[in-house]
Amino acid sequence: MRKSLTAGAFGGFLFALITGAVMMPYQDQLSLGFIDSQAVIGAYPGTAEAQATFTVENDAWQRQANDMQDEINRLNQELERQSMAMTQERRAQLTAELQQKAMEYQGFIDEIWGQTGRAYQRNQELMRPIIDKVNALLEKVGQDEDYDFIFDAASGGIVWADPRFDLTPKIIDMMSTGPTPDNR
Repeated sequence: MRKSLTAGAFGGFLFALITGAVMMPYQDQLSLGFIDSQAVIGAYPGTAEAQATFTVENDAWQRQANDMQDEINRLNQELERQSMAMTQERRAQLTAELQQKAMEYQGFIDEIWGQTGRAYQRNQELMRPIIDKVNALLEKVGQDEDYDFIFDAASGGIVWADPRFDLTPKIIDMMSTGPTPDNR
């Protein structure tokens, strides 16, 4: 709840800041629009196919991880059940094998589902054409229908803006040559 209130307050502040800064130099009517990116992407016909492809591949990775986990469990049970009857050498060998399998399993988990793992990369690869299409449509609608800003209700961010409102080049120029807030 607190996060949404903070995000809402920040969003309201950002909106007031943008409209105030934008309206002063351009005494025109500011044209704003918004989308729900989750609904747009969900409605796109290719999304279901991309999700199905990803699910099939993810399920295969999950089966592989389960097989690895089963092998670790089997070795662990064997070590626990037969530990007293094993020679010290066999116990050490089985313990080392168990540790090796556990490290391989963890490496596999990190490789597949880690922060930039194969699952993340594959999802990006499958969704990129859909996101590119949405972005192209946003640009077309923004330009053709004279929107100044288009927001995303799902993320609360700007998904398209008229380039004339981009202050980045001005600020970069001011950083190297112009006045700073300390020495106007």
